[in-house]
Amino acid sequence: MRVKDEDKVTRIYQAAMRVINTEGFQGSSMSKIASEADVSAATIYLYFENKDDMINKLFIHLKSKMGHSYFSEGTDLTPSKGTFRTIWLSHYQYITDNPEEYNFLQNFSNCPLIEQVDKKSTLDYCPVFKKLFDQSKACGLLRPLGNDIIYSLLFAPISYMVKKTRTTAITLSTNDLIDIFEASWRAVGTK
Repeated sequence: MRVKDEDKVTRIYQAAMRVINTEGFQGSSMSKIASEADVSAATIYLYFENKDDMINKLFIHLKSKMGHSYFSEGTDLTPSKGTFRTIWLSHYQYITDNPEEYNFLQNFSNCPLIEQVDKKSTLDYCPVFKKLFDQSKACGLLRPLGNDIIYSLLFAPISYMVKKTRTTAITLSTNDLIDIFEASWRAVGTK
């Protein structure tokens, strides 16, 4: 059995993101991705069954990476508005620091391929969220909404605004960030 070369997998993932973000899912091919990664197409097939398998695994990898970027070692996850503000700012930082990754995640989340991942996997990309959301609802800090609804109401506004900053002359000030968080918090928080 061949040992997995993590460097090659990383290069393939990076190349797949670049090609897919430029060419789209339908316009990308294993040969284009292989060329961009500077590996042979046969090498890609050592790690992935086919293009869909590679794209699905890339999505899960990036979604998990994004979710785990919100929490550093020793982060206090006591249910509080401050905890959610810290996580929210980490989300903002991730999407501004990793635009190519975030662009891929957004594109994938809005295409039919997402249904394959959702049907095949019950993966919780960041299990800390479920625990934090459940604890926060139990103590009355969050409204009794589904976790996906809370996540959407909390994080979608800043994602939208970052996207707008990339396509317009808008820049977000510290006051803008505070206002966006406070508006998002009013949608999900009770205190």
